[in-house]
Amino acid sequence: MTSTKSTYGHVHDVLVEVGLEPSEITSGAALRADLGVDSAELVEIVTELAPGSKVDGKVLKSVVTVADLVVFLDNLA
Repeated sequence: MTSTKSTYGHVHDVLVEVGLEPSEITSGAALRADLGVDSAELVEIVTELAPGSKVDGKVLKSVVTVADLVVFLDNLA
């Protein structure tokens, strides 16, 4: 992923694909508390957004908000 803006767009698109309401997806939205994304779904989302990357479940626990997910994915690149 080349920039935070394009990463955010990809994240938003994938979150919509998994059934989340587009209006609820903001950079400050908490993935688990606000959007109802569980740990298994988060791993699936990361796997779709960064195919071939190894996903460490322990590191993903620090991903709380959509913005955290964007930063996490940018750091994988």
